[in-house]
Amino acid sequence: MNLVTRPFACLCWMLVGILPTIAQPTFQNKAPIPKIYDASEDTVKLVMQQFFSHQFNPANPTDTLNGLETWAYNVQGDTSATIFGPTIKWHTGESTLLQVINQLPQPTTTHWHGAEVPAQFDGGPHQPIHPDSTWYVNFTNLDSSSTMWYHPHYHNNTYPQVQMGLSGMIISEQATDPIRDVLPQTYGKDDIPVILSDLRVIWDSTLNPPRRKIDTLKSKRPINVVNGVTDPYFEVPAHYVRLRILNGSTRKGTMFGISDSYTGDSSSLKPFILVATDGGYTIQPDTLTMLLIGPGARAELLLDLRDYAVGDSLYLRNMNQYMPGFIVGSPFLSPLGGGGDSTAGEAFMQMKIIADPQDYTPVDTFPGFTSMWDPSLQDTIGLDTQRLKTFVFWGKGKGFTIDSTTFNMMRIDDTVCVGNKEIWTIHNPTAIAHPFHIHKIFFRILDIQDSTGTLLDLNARGLNGPKDDILVQPGWRVRFLAKFDDYPNPIQANLSYMYHCHILTHEDSLGGGMMKQFVVTNEGPCARSNSIYDRLAQDWKLYPNPASETLFLQADMEYPSEVTIIDLQGRVVRQEKLGPIEGLAPIDVSHLKTGFYLVRWSNPLGWDTRKVLIQER
Repeated sequence: MNLVTRPFACLCWMLVGILPTIAQPTFQNKAPIPKIYDASEDTVKLVMQQFFSHQFNPANPTDTLNGLETWAYNVQGDTSATIFGPTIKWHTGESTLLQVINQLPQPTTTHWHGAEVPAQFDGGPHQPIHPDSTWYVNFTNLDSSSTMWYHPHYHNNTYPQVQMGLSGMIISEQATDPIRDVLPQTYGKDDIPVILSDLRVIWDSTLNPPRRKIDTLKSKRPINVVNGVTDPYFEVPAHYVRLRILNGSTRKGTMFGISDSYTGDSSSLKPFILVATDGGYTIQPDTLTMLLIGPGARAELLLDLRDYAVGDSLYLRNMNQYMPGFIVGSPFLSPLGGGGDSTAGEAFMQMKIIADPQDYTPVDTFPGFTSMWDPSLQDTIGLDTQRLKTFVFWGKGKGFTIDSTTFNMMRIDDTVCVGNKEIWTIHNPTAIAHPFHIHKIFFRILDIQDSTGTLLDLNARGLNGPKDDILVQPGWRVRFLAKFDDYPNPIQANLSYMYHCHILTHEDSLGGGMMKQFVVTNEGPCARSNSIYDRLAQDWKLYPNPASETLFLQADMEYPSEVTIIDLQGRVVRQEKLGPIEGLAPIDVSHLKTGFYLVRWSNPLGWDTRKVLIQER
C-alpha cells in the first residue's frame, strides 16, 4: 500500500477575533441513514413536499427546533423523509429513468450535481418544475464510481430552497470495479452517507399564525445538522469503515479530522485515508489528518477501526479553528469578509463502536490501489483551448461576479466543441475564498499557484482525485484539465450548462450573480470539416492494458508510422518507428517502470493518444 502521511498546511493570515468557547453536544440523536433506491430496478419517482413534523432533536420532543417547516424529497408513496431525500444508486452504462414531482408552493428545479447528463436533463435554471407538475428525466449514466448529490438550482431561489432541506445523495456504481471490491460497501453499516449542513432559526411575526422558521436569508447559521438531526451519532463496527461525506452547506467550507476525543488541537487527530473525491477514486490513497472542502464538495474517507472495542467512541471533528478568516465557515473575523460564521461545537458527530451487525461482511484488510484517470493529470497532448475565469468583487453591497458580468439566462458565455480537451485557469484576486463548481464534467487539477507564485502540494490538500468543486482561496490560480465529450447540442442558451460559485448566495443575484453558462456543441465553429482524425481515433487499439512486457498496437495502416511513449512528467521514454501495419505491431515495454504512460501513434493521416498502465512484473 502506497500511503504518505502529509500534514495540512494552513496559512492563517488576516485572522481577527477569538475562537468562542461553546459547550459540546451530548450526541444523543442517532443519525438516520437515508433510504436507498436503485434506478436499475425501476423508475425513481421523487416527490418534493412540505412538512411541519421534522424532528431536528428527536431526543428532546420539547425542543423548539422540532416541528419547523422543512422540505424534502421522497419516493412516491413514501413520506418518511421530512428533510433531505433518499440516496439514489445508478449504474455506469445503464439507462436511468427518473421523475421529479413538485408538490411545493413554488417552482423549483432538481440538479444532478456532478453527473454527466444531457443539458436538457441537467436540472439547472433552464429546467423549471412548476407546482403540481412532473419533470421526466431519461439518460444513460456515463459516470464511473463516485458520490454525487442532487439539489434545487432555480435561479435566484437556489439558496432558500436548499436551506429548507432539499438535497440528497447519489451513488454511481460500475459493474466491474476492483477498487470498490477492496473497500467497505455495505450501505448504512460500514459505508455511511454523511450529509453536513447547518441552520439558523428565527421568529416570523408575518406568518399566520406567527411562528419560528428556518432562516432562508443570508445569515450566520451556527446550528450543526448531520443527516437532518442535531447532536448526531452513528453506530459503526470495529473494522474498516467508509464515510461518504457531502458538505451540503449552502455557504460554508468545512475542515474536519478524526479523533478519540471531541476536543483538542490538531496534535490529537488520528490519520484517515482519503480514497475518493467528487468524481471518484484518487490516483492512490492518501493518508491525511485534516481535510478542507468547500460547499458542494464530497470526500470519501476510510477509517481503520480494528483496534477499537465495543463501547468505544471517536469523533468527526469540526476543526474550523484552522480555517483562515477569508473562508466562510471560519470562526475568525476578517476585515474584508468571509469568516465569523462558524458552526458551533468541536465535533460534527460521534461514532459509537458496536458489535458486528447482521448480514454484514467486515473488511479487515486494505491493499491500496492505483486508479485510471481520464484525462490524466498531464494529458495535455492535443489540447484544444485554454480559458481564464477571474472572480471580481464589485464593492461592498454589490457582490461578486465572474469576469465582471452577472448571470444572464439568455446569454451563452462559452461555446465548447464536443470532444475538446481544455485547460481552464480560475483566478481569485478577491479577499475571500470561492468554491468554483462546473456542471457536466469532472476535472483534473494540474497545479495551484498561491499569491506568491508558489506551487501547492495537491496531495496534501486532498486534491489528488477528480473534482467538480474546488475552493479557490484568495490569490490562487487553479489550472485544471477537462474533457467535454458526449451530449452535443445546438447552440441555444436553454441547452447550456452552468459554472458558478457554490456559495449559493453568490450564485443567486443576491451575491452579484456569480454564475455563467456554456454550451457543448458540434455545430457552428465546432462543425468538423474533416473526419480523418475521427476515423483514426476509432480505428486503432492498444492491448493488453494494463501491460507488463509487450504492448500490441492493432491497426491497418499502409504507411510507415511512429509510436512515442511519454511519462506523466512529459518525458519521452521511448520512440519506435513502425512499418506498414496489417493486424498487430508489438511494442517492447519491458524496460518501463510501473505507472501510467501516454502512447502517441503518429502517421501520415494524423495522430492520436491512448493512456496505458504498466503493471508490476
